[in-house]
Amino acid sequence: MAVKKDEKRMTDLTRQLRSIIAQIEALRVEIAQLDILIGEYRQTITTLRNLKDLGAGKEVLLPVGRIAQVGAKLEAVDKIVINIGSGISVELPFDEAIQQIEKEIVAALALREALERAMVELYEKVEALSQKIREHGHAEAGEGKKDEGEQK
Repeated sequence: MAVKKDEKRMTDLTRQLRSIIAQIEALRVEIAQLDILIGEYRQTITTLRNLKDLGAGKEVLLPVGRIAQVGAKLEAVDKIVINIGSGISVELPFDEAIQQIEKEIVAALALREALERAMVELYEKVEALSQKIREHGHAEAGEGKKDEGEQK
């Protein structure tokens, strides 16, 4: 009877450990996606500033899909249309648009930091559960030796 209870306990601990490891992996994926988003935001700011520095009248190539580019003449880069969420876009003065994108970067970095803290907490849980599993395994090994002694 004690053996089945011990096996159930070990199974429960192992199941908990797997669940936490899956949560850690999900957080890693979210963090990687945030890193991509932050990189895109930063690249957008750099590109907008570069376009503004070029000035009106300069010729540029605009990407059209992955394999084609079209020549275009730059107009003044005084107003930027940016997506503010839910498919809604708004035209903002250049500096305001940059500030809005920078706010998005700050928000994404804050979320990333929160996810990293959650990962640290989960790693601590993994360590605690791993310790319980090791202790449980040692306890079972000790009982197994005791049972062998009783049989002799």
